Amino acid sequence: MAKLNKDSLAMVVLLGCITALGPLSTDMYLASLPSLARLYQTDTATVQLTLSAFLAGFAVTQLIHGPLSDRFGRKPVLLAGVAIFIFASIACALSPSIEALIAWRFVQACGACAGVVLGRAVVRDLFDRERAARMMSMIAMALGLTPAVAPVLGGFLHSYIGWQANFVAMALIGVSLWLAIALLLAESNTRLDPTATQPLPMLRNFGTLLRHQRFRGYVGCIAFCYGGLFAFISGSSFVLIGVYGVPEITYGFCFGMVVIGYITGALIGARLTVRLGVDRMLQLGVGLCTGGGLLMLALILYFNIQGGQGHWLAVVLPMLLYTAGVGLTMPQAQAGGLQPFPQMAGSAASLMGFMQMTVAACVGIFVGHALDGTALPLAATIAAMGVLNASSYWLIVRRS
Repeated sequence: MAKLNKDSLAMVVLLGCITALGPLSTDMYLASLPSLARLYQTDTATVQLTLSAFLAGFAVTQLIHGPLSDRFGRKPVLLAGVAIFIFASIACALSPSIEALIAWRFVQACGACAGVVLGRAVVRDLFDRERAARMMSMIAMALGLTPAVAPVLGGFLHSYIGWQANFVAMALIGVSLWLAIALLLAESNTRLDPTATQPLPMLRNFGTLLRHQRFRGYVGCIAFCYGGLFAFISGSSFVLIGVYGVPEITYGFCFGMVVIGYITGALIGARLTVRLGVDRMLQLGVGLCTGGGLLMLALILYFNIQGGQGHWLAVVLPMLLYTAGVGLTMPQAQAGGLQPFPQMAGSAASLMGFMQMTVAACVGIFVGHALDGTALPLAATIAAMGVLNASSYWLIVRRS
């Protein structure tokens, strides 16, 4: 069977689906989180560990997938990762306890992260800096459909079949994706490095990356803007359903509203990055993240001062602005961070993803313990991530 052309729409869709394994795994079962606490007779913080354990596995394994792909190629590592994802998704559906579910979520992440890391590496293999940013923005648009559709589909599956149906659906999607990679995706790594998986060269590569000031700045933008997004992902069901009384199915549509901002930001990036450049688009993105986070905090503080919780739109509408910033920030920062390292694109994508998921895992744990029956801890966390995102750009990227 013929392989996909790198400039084809089908390539955008396939790479979008590959990188969507991560958000699919976190977003699809969000509406089930409050029910899982009741089912397993545990507390909110413990149920939140199913998200934090996923991110921990995602972070750690990314340090392995990138060097492996630099050594053996992108395609075989992708196929192995998706196979692990399929097996672990089925195991999650069969988990007899919350501890088992947490453990299998860690394993599921070990497979899913191959898609995110190597999807970025494939783009770096095939395109120059500006076209890579445009391609990543186009992938981000396709990727945006996942958090728009997954919570809605997950809410229906939860309501009419049960929470296990979400993980069975993930496994079926994984099977389809494995077949598409095997049949349609050509190997993009033409610079195989036989030393990439040796401990000393691997550490040397990571050291080179960490000493690069602009790389650190771009990684800070990615990690902090995603940290705010993950705060919403991990805490929104408890706030919107638990505090504001939004039904599970309606919650899925609320989440879909927020994703409109992400898709809009990615669309702007796809259309304007080649004309205006990566850094100007990144400035706009970090500004939107900071503005959205501070607006949410201001609204929640206002309603608290008035003696009430206000309306759930005080959370959702500022988050729509924040996610528009995420849709602009992440593709531009990813392209800018990877571009100087063609000989170690896999390792650079791995370290970038490791830092992103480490920050997100810490944020998820913090939100799980900080939630107090109001929206204030969630809003304060998102605002703080927006400010740190802007600081990474203006104090590190711009200065370098």
